[in-house]
Amino acid sequence: MSEEKPEAPSNSKAGSGPDLAEIIYVELVGRAFMRVENTASVKPDPAILAKLSLELAEAYFKEKKVALAALGPKNVGYDVKLDDLMNWEKK
Repeated sequence: MSEEKPEAPSNSKAGSGPDLAEIIYVELVGRAFMRVENTASVKPDPAILAKLSLELAEAYFKEKKVALAALGPKNVGYDVKLDDLMNWEKK
């Protein structure tokens, strides 16, 4: 059972791998059209799979951005006011 992955489309950036949406699409198509013995299955429209893969990639990047923002530096409660800075100059 060797599966060959299709090559990245020619409109991809030179030197970069396939887009996340492309990877999701290939996976969805592979699972949707996989042959399984003795089963009846309905084959989805490839255009719907393409739209779904774009939506999944967009949702992934949105959640990734939120997760990375949560990992960033946090304000630990320091409240520096202009008067504090003025006091430093007087010393």
